[in-house]
Amino acid sequence: MNVKPIYNLTPQSRNFVERTIIDLAGIQSGMLRENFVTFAKQLSKFKQPANGLPVLIPFIPEIFDSSQKFEIKSSEIKNLIYGSVEEHYIGYRLSFNNSTFATNFVLKDDFREKVMSYTEDLLFARRRIQDLVKEFTSVGAFQTRNVPHLGHERIIDEMLNHCELVVINPMVGPKKIGDIDSEKLKGIYDSVLRPRYQNKITFIPIRANMFYAGPREAIHHARIRRWLGFTHFSVGRDHAGAEGIYNESAATDMTKQYQNNLSIKIITHGGAFFCRLCDKVVLKNHCNHSKDTLTEISGSDFRHCLNMKKTYPFAALDVQQWASKNLKSLQT
Repeated sequence: MNVKPIYNLTPQSRNFVERTIIDLAGIQSGMLRENFVTFAKQLSKFKQPANGLPVLIPFIPEIFDSSQKFEIKSSEIKNLIYGSVEEHYIGYRLSFNNSTFATNFVLKDDFREKVMSYTEDLLFARRRIQDLVKEFTSVGAFQTRNVPHLGHERIIDEMLNHCELVVINPMVGPKKIGDIDSEKLKGIYDSVLRPRYQNKITFIPIRANMFYAGPREAIHHARIRRWLGFTHFSVGRDHAGAEGIYNESAATDMTKQYQNNLSIKIITHGGAFFCRLCDKVVLKNHCNHSKDTLTEISGSDFRHCLNMKKTYPFAALDVQQWASKNLKSLQT
């Protein structure tokens, strides 16, 4: 992907400018065109979860040659997208910094150039995925931005029961502190996991923002994958959640509810666990043993072990060796 540094702005301003450029590329490419909100009354369309999330362009005078603006109450946006969360919830803080939004705008040349570059990235990814669908017929998207542990491998196994090819399809955008750099993950899939899966997986990131909006965002992500051309999409435990705000099954429950509205097949699961009686990694409810026999496989625990240079019991040794050697470049 072609990435240029962002100008002489404060770190917080750079974050919102970068998010804005990413959203504008999504709109220009067509991926988010149906989600673009240009006046306040359009927000009512997104009371229907099947329509995904609204995309609002913040009023940032530094990036516009000209623009008009409109207002939407912050509480209205927060409640629609996130539900009854507090204003300090990290998803809301990272995604919205005011209640004033731009319409009928003209971007300054430097910013327009970057939007065009990101738009080309999206259209290129879409062509690649559509070519893969022609070759393999059924191609599933697995959104993960973490170093893969055995739980991820079990999810890939399950997806390959439904698809001929699985694409690791992380969203590339501004991260919260501690996130793994999605683009740097390509090396671990190319060198370790792709050979293990006999080339039945590949890695294609897409430029898009995360909102950490839980179940509403799971629908939004499914719509994005449909536009890209995927036939299947995986939604699991606490999809797009943060800070334990949403019920772990909220995303899978909502995508099941709206499956008929999505034009893409959703593969749902309740997360991966190690079952002591089965002596292997299983997906939730895929074995008949009680919860007492299940040990959660945690990405945060895995990252902690990597940082402490300890072995994590639920990740392949070759993955851990690669990640340990490349840890500094992987972390944001």
